[in-house]
Amino acid sequence: MRFFQSLFFTAPFALILSACTITQPQTQNKTQTSTPQLTEEVVHKAFSSILENSFRGQLTTENNQFYFQACADDQQYTIVTDTELATIYKKISNNTQKPVYIEFAGEINFTTNKRAKTPVALRVDRIHHMALAQSSLQCAKPLNTFRFKAKGEDPYWRINMHDNQLFFATKASNQSYLLGNANFEATQINHLKSSNADGQQLALNIQPGHCYMSDDKEYWGYITEAETVYGHFNGCGQPGWLETSTTFAGYYLKAATNQSPAINLTLNENHSAEYVQGNKPYQIIKTGYWKSNTPDNVVVMLTQQDDQSIQEEIIFKQSGLSISSYAINISNIQTSFATPLTFKKMNLQAGLSEDETVQITRQFTAQNIAPKMQIDTEVQAALRQYFKIHRTDPKQTKFSSVRFDLNGDGQDEAIAFLDWCSSTGCEMIVFESKDDNLVFSSRISRVYAPITVAKSQHFSWQSLASKKDQQWSQLEFDGLSYPLKIHKIASSEQLPEPTGVVLFSQGKPNKWFPIK
Repeated sequence: MRFFQSLFFTAPFALILSACTITQPQTQNKTQTSTPQLTEEVVHKAFSSILENSFRGQLTTENNQFYFQACADDQQYTIVTDTELATIYKKISNNTQKPVYIEFAGEINFTTNKRAKTPVALRVDRIHHMALAQSSLQCAKPLNTFRFKAKGEDPYWRINMHDNQLFFATKASNQSYLLGNANFEATQINHLKSSNADGQQLALNIQPGHCYMSDDKEYWGYITEAETVYGHFNGCGQPGWLETSTTFAGYYLKAATNQSPAINLTLNENHSAEYVQGNKPYQIIKTGYWKSNTPDNVVVMLTQQDDQSIQEEIIFKQSGLSISSYAINISNIQTSFATPLTFKKMNLQAGLSEDETVQITRQFTAQNIAPKMQIDTEVQAALRQYFKIHRTDPKQTKFSSVRFDLNGDGQDEAIAFLDWCSSTGCEMIVFESKDDNLVFSSRISRVYAPITVAKSQHFSWQSLASKKDQQWSQLEFDGLSYPLKIHKIASSEQLPEPTGVVLFSQGKPNKWFPIK
């Protein structure tokens, strides 16, 4: 299956759809609430089975049975799998009382066992990622901002593949490469080649396989190798969340007619669904799930009406902004509609697009952050290591630094100014806080203080804004780093929407500390 067609990780389920033969009794001051009329043609048919979609959320175990709770969902679902789920789970966590975070490819199906704890079961086909809570941003992190990413720890390196670009980073530098062939197959070995502006080559080999990191507390489903002019790098990788089925997510309406009331259909990004027919007090509400692995077909599964469990399936075909169905499958008996059941899409927002600026909802408290009057020894050590890697002696260089969480992971990054300042600004280096260490992220030239933290985000990192001569320049994270040269960025007289957080709030630092 192509990687682009089967993703979201994306997660929970809450679907409301109503298209069955339920008719409210008609009495005085009551209106008839009925679903589309059914013909007398009846066909015995099994429920549909697709290849797979992707899900993410929490995995727990009870009495040797695994249960899954998707992101933004309070329901638990039975896991059915013949993968090595138990083996991976035991290696990640030795405490069965605590859930772990998981991303996997699989399929939602109706439960065949009438005694089952849940109305649907989730089949797990491939595990993309599993980690303890403290090792992952979990449901807060965006997965539609990369096609594939990988990393290694000894030596430290990472890549982010997005569209036809590949970003490669080590402790010493960041490089951008153009992929000659950006296709990625999730179920087979991939050999991808790329080159940068200097003509340097990077070859990437990706194959499905068990890959553990951080002392076996984090599992990634792909073994990854990068061959570069800087050497050979080994690590683990995972795919992103770029499934075409997310285009179905949104709100749909079947307008009321003289014969039938209006019907609202909601397909949530987490694969839950909701169908609401009519108005109170005679409203019919059904909930369930949806799935798809083709560009123009979506399967809606209804599992609950009031307090009763049901098994109803409607397969819709998309045409433009409308979806239509000609039959309903109730408990494996398919009956055709007398007239097609057609919904028009009312909300075009089908989830965060790859260039959406806001990816993680964060609350900010307005604050002016100025450098402390005492030296930050962790930043000093990180800068010393940075210059060592670059084989440069920093004994004449001084720095000043502040701390702030730029990527929403709960850990404060270190933002350091070097005293390499002139009328064009100062040199700035950003270190990401990772596993109690400071790891090089970005180096930006010609930056003016103070620096405003903007509300917009890219790849979950807040944008930064710097002002010179009444012109604002906005620094946007590209997946691995902020831009190297601020003077090459388009500027504007308008300040980007601020968070109220200002770094180096007193302007250019007036107290500097030695690196050595």
